[in-house]
This record gives sequence, structure tokens and C-alpha cells, in this order.
Amino acid sequence: MDSTKYNVLIEKRLLTTFAQNPLKETCKLIPFDDNTQEIDHQYAEKIDGILGVIGLPLVTKCIREESFLNKMPNVKVVISLGAGTDHINLPLLRKKGIRIATTGKINSGVTAEHGFMLLMASARNLKQAMVAAASPESFVTFRLNNNGIRLLGSTLGIIGLGSVGYFVAEKAAAFKMNILYHNRTRRSQEDENKVQAKYCETIEKLLSQSDFVMLCVPLTDHTKYLIGAKELKLMKPSTVLINISRGDVVDQDALVKALQAGAIGGAALDVTTPEPLPADHPLLHMPNVIVTPHYAGATKEVLQELLSTGVTNLLAGLKGNPMPNELECPHSLATCSSQLVQ
Repeated sequence: MDSTKYNVLIEKRLLTTFAQNPLKETCKLIPFDDNTQEIDHQYAEKIDGILGVIGLPLVTKCIREESFLNKMPNVKVVISLGAGTDHINLPLLRKKGIRIATTGKINSGVTAEHGFMLLMASARNLKQAMVAAASPESFVTFRLNNNGIRLLGSTLGIIGLGSVGYFVAEKAAAFKMNILYHNRTRRSQEDENKVQAKYCETIEKLLSQSDFVMLCVPLTDHTKYLIGAKELKLMKPSTVLINISRGDVVDQDALVKALQAGAIGGAALDVTTPEPLPADHPLLHMPNVIVTPHYAGATKEVLQELLSTGVTNLLAGLKGNPMPNELECPHSLATCSSQLVQ
């Protein structure tokens, strides 16, 4: 039996998530928290693997900065608890001979649930309704003047019908919405028929016909600022834009201008640039905009599954075995990320 002890850099909060810690027998765990910026040099040279949720300053440095990785010459494996790869400097990790794995599409279902929750909240003006409910002056008038949009018969345009997008389509179909979609690769006739989705060859056609537009694409060189001033002008004045992908898929300055001008009906965003937004950012103070803290893919149950899958990948990688969710990205970030929406 292999008795080797591996040194693993791990987020402190993950240690409290384990029901039973499967790493304690084989790994020496080096915890860090939100405020950790540097690794003590006595540990840095010994670290074999990194396990974490992307977003913390230390994790970002570990997967993006060569000068930081140079301090950890023995790192063999990096495990990202999530599906996206836009935050990872993949060419750098390949150059260093470091293997990388994500946790696949485990959180696709709950991400879609969150997206549909944002759609429903926007349709019924939930943010404004909560304010009205606490105000005697607007309690009655709000009911008469802000009834929202009925989902039955309205049109949802989904950009990116991968695993998340298709889960969204299933929910929209249950509400008898009309579903349009645009995808890099058209889905099969069987897939389309199951949710009664109609394919749009161009994004422009989808935008002009939709009451709601939901973004479900990975961030790549091709999808950065996919929605900008030109695309926003194509939408109806009542259209709501919903983003559950990445903040930079939308030109945020153009979105603010469109909202301020009344060019679109509203927005619901689980992702922004930056995260979090400054407290005085206009998007946080518009009555027709909902912003949530990039937690669409996070529930208690999913976190346990992500962690379990992450640990499985980590231990396999440290032992030199195949990792179930290892990324093989021979060309570019765009090529790698596009694998996630096949």
C-alpha cells in the first residue's frame, strides 16, 4: 500500500465541508483562506497539489502567474472545483508539466435552476415587488401597474445550448414558452423536438425575437463581449437579458447605457465584471436589474459532489494515474473551453 504523504494546498472552508476527510490518511493539508496572499517558503517548495474554488487571490495566483508557480516547483496537479477554464492559464500549466482537472458538469442542473429563477423573478418584477410590499403607498398601485410578463407563450432565446442551456430549455418547455436557441453546433432533431426548440443560425435573429435572452456559453476568445452595444440595440425594449455564464460575455458598459436609455427591459446577472461590483455601481441600484453573487452553481448538495469529485481527481493525479476529469487542451483556451459545451 502506498504510504506516501502528499502536501496539498487547500481552501480552509473546504475542510469543514468534508463529512469524513478522505485526504487525511494520504495528504498533509496546508489550508489557506480569503486573506492569504503568499505561501510560507517552508511549505511552497514542498507542495504537490492544489485543490480549490477559483476566485480567491491565492488560487488565482497559483493558476495564472508564472512567478508564483516558480516558488512551487513540485506542484504536479491542480484541481478546480467547477467547470469553467477561463480563469486558468492553461498554456502555463502545460509548460510547467502540471496536470489540471475540473469537476465537469456536476453543477449544470443547479446553474440552470438559478438561471430560470432569475428569469421568473425578472418576469414578475420581484425586486420592485419586494419594495412595494413594504410600502403602504405603493402596495396597491404596484399590483395594478407592474404585473410583469406571463411566461406562457413568451419567447426565450438561449445562447449556448450545452448542458446548462438544455436544462434551461427543459424548464422553459414545462412553462410552455417558445424556445429559440443559437449554438456553435446545432443540436439533433431529437433534442430539439424534446423541448420544442427552434434553431437560429444567427444570434441577431434570436435577439430580435426574444422576450428573454439567457447566456449559457463559456468565456473564450470568441465569446468575450458577445453581447455589446450592437446586439443590445437588436433587442426589444421589453427584453430581459439574463447572464449565468461569465461577466465578460457582456460588454457591461454598453449594458449600463442600454438600461439607462430604456433600450431593453431589464437584466438579471449572476456574473459581473469585476466580482463583486463596487458598492456604487449603477447595476446594483437599478430597479429593473437583479444581481446575485456568482452562486448559480452552488448548493449544499452540489458542493459535496464537487468536493468528492475533486478529491478523486486529486488523489489519482498525485499517484500518477488517469484523472476522470482531466483537461486535455492541445491548442488554445478557446479550443479547451469549447469542449465544455459539446
